[in-house]
Amino acid sequence: MEYLSYNLAANGRQGLSLVALLLIATAFAGCGEKGNSTQVAAKINSDEITVTQVNAALANVPATPGKTPDQAKQEVLNNLIVQNLADQQAVKMKLDRTPAVMQAIENAKNTILARAYMDPIISGIPKPTQVDVHKFYTDHPELFSNRHIYSIKELEMEAKPDLAASIRDMAGKDESLESIAAWLKSKNIASSVQTGVKPAEQLPLDMLPRFEKLGAGKLMVIELSKTISVVQVLNAKAEPVEESVATPVILDYLMNSKKSEALDNEIKSLKAGAKIEYFGEFKPGSNSTTEVKTTATESSGKTPAQSSTPDISKGIASLK
Repeated sequence: MEYLSYNLAANGRQGLSLVALLLIATAFAGCGEKGNSTQVAAKINSDEITVTQVNAALANVPATPGKTPDQAKQEVLNNLIVQNLADQQAVKMKLDRTPAVMQAIENAKNTILARAYMDPIISGIPKPTQVDVHKFYTDHPELFSNRHIYSIKELEMEAKPDLAASIRDMAGKDESLESIAAWLKSKNIASSVQTGVKPAEQLPLDMLPRFEKLGAGKLMVIELSKTISVVQVLNAKAEPVEESVATPVILDYLMNSKKSEALDNEIKSLKAGAKIEYFGEFKPGSNSTTEVKTTATESSGKTPAQSSTPDISKGIASLK
């Protein structure tokens, strides 16, 4: 379950970039708050570090085998002392007034405030039930009961006008990966071939059904914003995962999905009630903000319905 645990957790975090950003603020919030405690743990020149600060910072430090709680506390305190000494020197050198530092402080402040607002929203989300877990397990046999580990070969090239049509045509005529690579070379189009072994959970969820149907040696063409990839499944080895083993991972995935949905809905609501204007290159319709479309074509030459998930480029990139 090593692969499964990693990737389902990663997939569950898709759309949670704001959550990830907010989590960064935890250390700042913990270390900077003195709380209600006036008990002093250490004094550095005119500054004090309280026991509350030590405990708050300690809560964000993972347990280390062989280290006692007292040793861990002392190590955290020493780190806070070093941080405070550096802070004092930075202020003495007036580094806190430089534009870059002022911007970083403002960003940290904004992140902490955003977290304070978002935390209650995601903390009140009910946990998935065993019924939810079972449904997800049965709805995704490609990840569990019918899970496979794929040996994959990928030919990648830079996307150019009309190139994708030619590649799709060759793949549709069952040309080999090698012959397509040779054709690209004859046209002086740079390409590279990579091979790798990927379990089902490390491939984009929306593409797994196509991988399952793709016979050994057949090709799949995937168009991204800047590259075109021709993927070939060399071999597929069945390695199913029992529901009891998958349950903890599915619970994490479903919980993260609920958090993502709740945050998305909240952000949509906030945007709907706000007046947002874009300027210069950030105006809708400018070249830098034009939405990139991706397509995936199997060797049949047919173009399936376009997916709106961002996992395709990530999945193909992981083959490298």
